[in-house]
Amino acid sequence: MEIKDLQRKVDQIDGFYRALKTQEQSYISQIEEMKKEIDILTKTSTVLKHLLDTMVRDEITRMAGLITYGLKTVFEDQNLVFVPEITKKNEKIHIELKTQHDGIEGDYESFGGSIAVIESFLLRVLCILKKKYSRLLFLDETFASVGDVYIPNTGKLISELSKKLNLDVLLVTHQKEFMNTADHVYRVKESPKGLLMEKLK
Repeated sequence: MEIKDLQRKVDQIDGFYRALKTQEQSYISQIEEMKKEIDILTKTSTVLKHLLDTMVRDEITRMAGLITYGLKTVFEDQNLVFVPEITKKNEKIHIELKTQHDGIEGDYESFGGSIAVIESFLLRVLCILKKKYSRLLFLDETFASVGDVYIPNTGKLISELSKKLNLDVLLVTHQKEFMNTADHVYRVKESPKGLLMEKLK
């Protein structure tokens, strides 16, 4: 093999080597950029996760505040507090809804389910607000299990929430005590012509 041919081969190999080195540097740069992006995404994900957890906790705290306020308005002679217990399992937030009386959790059978009824009513109000549904709440004998002694306070709570939240509430009930706090009262009665709607207030 002549020197010229040998030199040409060496130059060719050298060219391949330099091209590979350039390509290697390009890959190294790309890998470094990808590592930086992964680092940024990981940090961003951590921050967003923290923000979401904080938002959920803040929302639950506000919800607990409203429900506790409602319980204290209706059952003013009792020391009732709505306490949601927030735990984290497998990176997911779990919420257990609890009610305490004088700091003790209980089933409150003596209230005949009236505490759960008030809490359920307030949770429905919150759903209407959060989901931005039409601000009309239809309640059909919802408070039948609430004791007569607590009906005036229940009516007061409904009236207050209705005004503050711009929420129309249509309550169908046999409990006449609600008439005192209602803006409008109608009675359905039978007549020879069928059922009639009579305005009482």
